Amino acid sequence: MTRTGILPNIRAANERAATMKKSCISGRITTFHQQSIHSMSLAYEVMRLFASPQGHLVEIKRHDQMANTSDSGHEWLWVTNRSVSSLHPSRIEGEMHQVQTFREAQLQLVDQHAELLWFNGDRFTLEARQPLTLPPEQRQLIHNHLS
Repeated sequence: MTRTGILPNIRAANERAATMKKSCISGRITTFHQQSIHSMSLAYEVMRLFASPQGHLVEIKRHDQMANTSDSGHEWLWVTNRSVSSLHPSRIEGEMHQVQTFREAQLQLVDQHAELLWFNGDRFTLEARQPLTLPPEQRQLIHNHLS
């Protein structure tokens, strides 16, 4: 192919690409700005917060209509740097408030400390945190988890 034969093909390809860019903006990925975390309306309130090197244990009260948890919308979440897991209550007759059993783990509360014993054998010692504020990254993970 001669040089003059290539140029019209390149121009046509560039024109098609420009047209596609204008019409396909829905797949565009934008940069996440930290300030957008603060502008999100929160559909929950942090009731209790415990921390350990492995993650945060958070008791929340959901304010949205989608809260399908028992105990007036209260829910326990295990939050790490990368994920959030809901803890699902297992009702055991006669269980005291200091010990709560979930399908995934057992939680023992003692004053300002807690111990989370996972049924896979992991045991985490946690300390209560005040104020009840999580780092922005963990708040974003919870927001995504609850959405």
